[in-house]
Amino acid sequence: MKTALQRVLAKNKWTEVQRKWLKRIAEQLQREVVVDRSAIDEEPFSKDGGFQRLNKIFDGKLEVILGDINEELWKNTASTMVTA
Repeated sequence: MKTALQRVLAKNKWTEVQRKWLKRIAEQLQREVVVDRSAIDEEPFSKDGGFQRLNKIFDGKLEVILGDINEELWKNTASTMVTA
């Protein structure tokens, strides 16, 4: 998970607020298999405005970013499984 987050963080120049949210999303991924749009509308994110608010923070690109996070996570998982 940490490697996937580092790869996503390296892809862009994120604001401090965006970095904070990306770290929170990564923490949630430790509890969930996938974090997608519907997951962002549930706890622990719904109390902070859910998908709509976070999407504004990420300039309307949150779905793409979530896809990138999940892709990096699965890439890392797949390579770990292949080498095991």
